[in-house]
This record gives sequence, structure tokens and C-alpha cells, in this order.
Amino acid sequence: MKKSRKIIVTILLMGVMLLAVGSVMFAGGQKEAAPAGAAAVAGGIRRGGTISVAVASPVMMLDPHKVKGEEAYNATFHIFSALTRITSDFGAEPELAERWEHSADARTWTFYINQNAYFHNGRQVTAEDVKFSLERVLDKEVSPRGWNAIGPIDKIKVKDKFTVVIELTKTYLDLPVDLGGVYPRIVAKENIDQIDTNPIGSGPFKLKKWDPSGVTVLERNDRYFMTGEDGQSLPYIDEYRIIPIKENLSQLAALKSGDIDLVYRVSYDLLSQALLDKKIIIQGTPTLGYHPIVLNLDPKIYDGQNAAERRVFRNDKLRQAFSYIINRKAALKIALGGYGIIGNDQTIPPFHVYGNPNEKQKTQDIELAKKLLAEAGIAPGTHFKMYTSPGRPGMMELAVAFKQMAKEAGIVIDIEVIDISRYWADIEFKEPLMVSNWGGRQTVNACIKPYYHSEGGKNESHYSDPELDKVLEQAEGEADFNKRKELYWKAMEMVSEASATIIPYFKNHYMALSQGVRGVAVHPLTYLWVDHGWLIQ
Repeated sequence: MKKSRKIIVTILLMGVMLLAVGSVMFAGGQKEAAPAGAAAVAGGIRRGGTISVAVASPVMMLDPHKVKGEEAYNATFHIFSALTRITSDFGAEPELAERWEHSADARTWTFYINQNAYFHNGRQVTAEDVKFSLERVLDKEVSPRGWNAIGPIDKIKVKDKFTVVIELTKTYLDLPVDLGGVYPRIVAKENIDQIDTNPIGSGPFKLKKWDPSGVTVLERNDRYFMTGEDGQSLPYIDEYRIIPIKENLSQLAALKSGDIDLVYRVSYDLLSQALLDKKIIIQGTPTLGYHPIVLNLDPKIYDGQNAAERRVFRNDKLRQAFSYIINRKAALKIALGGYGIIGNDQTIPPFHVYGNPNEKQKTQDIELAKKLLAEAGIAPGTHFKMYTSPGRPGMMELAVAFKQMAKEAGIVIDIEVIDISRYWADIEFKEPLMVSNWGGRQTVNACIKPYYHSEGGKNESHYSDPELDKVLEQAEGEADFNKRKELYWKAMEMVSEASATIIPYFKNHYMALSQGVRGVAVHPLTYLWVDHGWLIQ
């Protein structure tokens, strides 16, 4: 058996962010290197106090296997533990699993559970809990977004009270990283009936108050099994508050006044101004995230609606026309202020270790777009309704930019603005045309398969191609890196040509912190952990 305490898998490695800046911190316009993962802390850690984080909308749900929306992730990551935690260099380090090993063919993995881990109700975490939790995630009905984002799992077996064996359908080296993602959080079976309102996990914080229309408050778990730099149990702080403030300008004002300690996302239009403010610190990092314009081939058909009109994006030429309407450089400038890099309608950027340096870049071609529109039977002046929301920086701006570009091709984009608190429930998967917000995923497989496989739990476009499915399944189980890369290159080319999602750019992620916060670091997956965070006063 091959043993590893920390696997730095081949997915991204240290070269993931070749934008040179890596993860950076800016304080009053000054720039210094920021620590990776949980931010390193110097001596003199101060315990106690509260860290308050501003987000765009309330925490709407607490079941980690069903969760959607980054506001909710910020809560569930702290209430529930996973087997591993994903580091800023896209490796896996121990959380509930203190170590793991795999067979020579990487099809059988054994995880050893930390025997000091207890649920918030005082019960010890066991291998049975891991088995129950992962099998719950693998249930499509329970976890429609998570079931195919945790690796090709076949069977989960309990070897003994603190040892779990996971058998895979194929060779797969990235399993420990996948098991540190959003969904595979370990839950207590006896808590399932109340998990939506009174969740019990084994994470660093316990739920103190949850208001789905207001503030969520978590309090310190005194029995958390991980220790800090001072040798005592984490977290350092007593309380973690997640505060919804809709407008980013208001969030920054609250930060500068001392009402909150951290702004989870700084909008791109306010970034240059925020960088000059000596009262706050800006942390930033390149990410694998983007704003796709989703062309849904199979939207929901409501009573009285014309099915053919709703399914207009089943027309290949129409989707291709949309992909040639957009000016990617202009979209990057308008939506993100230039804080990102150009995309090419597929999910792997060129700086990724699986990025294709020879990929042919799409560019705006209005005449070709007009030709394709005509061939698709779309008359000049045809209207298309595009949904978007101001709840994620850049989404509104991208919609406005595309509307202006579409005029040149002779079509009209009618923008429908929806509040972020109901955007994902009411619009995602249901409407023909929308701007979405996708964060990066932990492995190359998780970046592609859930979004474009016919059975993908995050396939917003409902695009389906049996040949693409075969390529993705083959790539997932290929152990040879070069062969695997060639398969993913083929998959990326197929996705780009399909134009079911227009991906004009990959975005950077920025957080703003007060000068008094230490131990919290921006993460390239836009994850947030405050269990290592502390306050200087």
C-alpha cells in the first residue's frame, strides 16, 4: 500500500497560478506575500472575540449535502468537518482523516479517522458516520449537485470503528482532494431530521443562531479535535457571524466603520478605490472561477409557454452565433475591470497544468455571428431575455456588456434582474438564458464532468453528448498523466465547440479585511475558513 499524509496531486500543483502574483495581500497600497491555506500566524496569538463576515445574501440552507450558494458554504464548512481539507496549492491535508493510503492501482483507498473527533452532541465520530455521509452524498435525490463531484466511488466499507475503505470503479488519484470539497461533509445520522434547522457536525463551530432572512451566528466548539499554533484546540475566536449586506459599497463602509471584520467578495468596480484605503487589507488570488453565459437546451416549460421557443438553444448554429458575438477582452474589462484572464468557452484556463497552450482562441466575429443567426432562422430584431443578478460582482456588468455587443449582430437582449437570494432557486436550470457564477473546483475532473456530462449534477445548460461522456469517463480513470491530459484537451475542445456555455474570462477573487484580523487567507477556490483567524485587539 502506498502511504501519504499529504497528497499534492497532479491536478494543478504549485504551477496552478502562473499569473505570478499567486495569492497576494495589499495593505494601504502595499503588497506582500500572503500565506497559503490557513494563514500562518506569528507568536502572541490572542484568543477570544468575534469575526463578522459580510456576504451578499443570508445563509439559506444548512444541510451540507444539498447546499448551494457561497454564503451557505461559509457556514457549513465550519459546522461540519470533511475527511480532508483542500490547501491553497490544491493538495489534501488531514481533517477528520488523520492519514490515508491507497492500493498500487489507486482503486482502493483506506482512511483512518481521528479518534479525538466528536460531534457537537458529544458522540464520537466513527467510520460508520463516514460511510453514511458519503453514501448520502452519492444519492442523486439527496445531493443532486454533489453526487458526481466526489470521485468514481463504487463501494464504501467499514473496516473497523475508525477505519473506512473506499473502493472505486477505476484508478483515480485525486480522491483525497475531492473528499475535501463542498459536499462530502460528515454528518450524524441521528441529526438528519433536524439538519436543516439544527445541524450537528464535528467542525470548529456550532450553530448558535440561524435566520434564513438575516444573520447566522456560530459559536466555538470547545471540543474541536484540531489544534492551533499555541497547542490548544482551535478555533481561536469565540464566535463567527455571517451578516448579509446586499450592496458591496455598504459592506466596505461597514468594514471601515468597524461594524464587520471581513468582506467576503470585493466587487471589481470598487477594488481600485479599496486598495488605496489604509484602514483595510485586500487579499487577492487568481481562481478557476468564471461567469458563464448559460444557453439552456432544456429549460423548464411552464403552463402556457411555447416549448419550441423555450428550447431555442438546441439549435447549434444559434449557440455558435452567441459565442462569436462576445468580445472577450472587452467583457473582461467591463465586468471585472481587467482583474482576470480571457476564457474560451471551456472550464480549464491556460495557466492550469491541464491547460492547452495550443488551443485556438475564439474572437469576436460579428459578420460570422450574423451569418450563423440567419442559418439558425433567427430574424434581425429578435428578442432574447437574459437573467442576471447584482449579487455576485461582475454578473450584472457582463449582461450589460453582452446586450451592447448583441446589438451589432442585430438581436436584442432584454435583461431581467433577479435578487441573488432567489436567483439559484428560481432561475438556474429553469430559464433559457442566464448569467451564472461558477467557482473553481478542486480537481480537473470536478471542473468539467459535473458541468458537461449528460448526468452532471451541475449541468446548467443540459447539454448532452454521448461522445463527450465517453471521453470524460475515460479521462477520469486514466493513470498516465500525458494520456490523461490529451483526453482532457479533447474534452475541452468539444465543450468549447458546443458553445452551451460562453465563458469569456476567468476571474480573480478579492477579500477585504480589517487591519485587526490575522490568520485568515484568501483561497483560490474562494473557500473561506476562519478557524485559524484571530484578532489583535
